[in-house]
Amino acid sequence: MPIGVGAMLAGGVYLLWDSYLTKSKAKPSPPAWTQIEEYVRLPLACLGGPLFVVSLFWLGWTARADIHWIVPTLSALPFGLGFLLIFMGELNYLVDAYEVYAASAMGAASCVRSVFGVVLPFAAKPMYDRLGVAWACSLLGVLSLLMSLIPFVFIRYGDRIRAGSKFCQELKELKVQKEQEREEQARWKQGDGSGVQQHRIEDPAKQV
Repeated sequence: MPIGVGAMLAGGVYLLWDSYLTKSKAKPSPPAWTQIEEYVRLPLACLGGPLFVVSLFWLGWTARADIHWIVPTLSALPFGLGFLLIFMGELNYLVDAYEVYAASAMGAASCVRSVFGVVLPFAAKPMYDRLGVAWACSLLGVLSLLMSLIPFVFIRYGDRIRAGSKFCQELKELKVQKEQEREEQARWKQGDGSGVQQHRIEDPAKQV
């Protein structure tokens, strides 16, 4: 139940952020950050990462017989909130960054996530047996803390990272080509319209 409540809260946070983003883009002079994929989607993941870490330490150090069961159970609240914010932020970032190649990017991400989801549970029981609940959760918390830096790294260096991707380079070339085609069409329409206007001026009898 706390995970579900956290997920619903994450949905509310997402809607608030999306509303703020839409209003920012609708301004007469939109801020520059609204055109940068990293600044549009990854702030949600930046918020979710620390919440995820807090939930792991909270669970690890309150799951004891001398503490009421509701206390460690409530650690699932920031867990659900943080997990969904990370998930939504990073998946939306993949879609925005890779556009027509988004299906392939999401497929690769799902494949890696599934592989770790299959392999890591085999280490869970030995890890908790040897380290105990507190230190095992703390180990996961430290690893999650390191991984929570990833969205911040992408915000800082994401444009450089994408510049080294052949898929993103192809997307950039396609965007340039489409922009050139739009400019040519706009010039052609302006030229055609001026020609029609000149024809009407030179031949008023046909207008009548």
